[in-house]
Amino acid sequence: MEVTRGSCQLFRGGGQETARVFAQRLEELKQTGCSILVTGTVDSEGFAEQLSLSLGNQTCKQVLVSPYQLSTPGQLLPGDISPAMDSVRVVTGEQARSTASAGHAGGADDLATLREAVLDAITDLSDEFELGDNDLRVGVQSLDQFCDWADGRDVRRFVQAVSKYVGLVNGTLYCQLRGDSTRASELLDVGLFDAQIELRSQQECVEQRWHLPDEEITTEWVSL
Repeated sequence: MEVTRGSCQLFRGGGQETARVFAQRLEELKQTGCSILVTGTVDSEGFAEQLSLSLGNQTCKQVLVSPYQLSTPGQLLPGDISPAMDSVRVVTGEQARSTASAGHAGGADDLATLREAVLDAITDLSDEFELGDNDLRVGVQSLDQFCDWADGRDVRRFVQAVSKYVGLVNGTLYCQLRGDSTRASELLDVGLFDAQIELRSQQECVEQRWHLPDEEITTEWVSL
């Protein structure tokens, strides 16, 4: 992100120095790998739009993770990306459902099985492709659903394990959680994440703002 007069307007009262720190931190996160929590009270289409934009383009490698059986996973991917491409892995709760809990709506065993399936998908892409900084994009849909499957410790273990694997290849993990920051804090340790993106609906448009907790920086709202 280049620091310009326009980018300075993202920060209330911070000006150019805050914009510079923000841009520098984002660049560091791209180079070293990071985990980003996405929260908000927007509808499913708003979350889908954010996820699609976050997963990059054909130069990236994507892992899409969902607790649901996705009939049309392509709707959650960037427009030029197909789930059938060699560079894409789609991992769903139904696919990873453990034999022990077959027939149930989800549980700790299912979450553990899903976690291992996600780690396997990351390993496959790492073995098949030479991944550069920020080449791997992992998007986890509806993390709040996993909180219904298992307790906070199991969800935290899921996030920690996936985040570690993503970080090993300097990739970026996006975890979506429906609800505001208060609900996110109630359901899991937000300290697991390097940054947070907050979503809201405003006049039929989805807007986002970034939070960098370590730097105590929050941007203004901007359109996706």
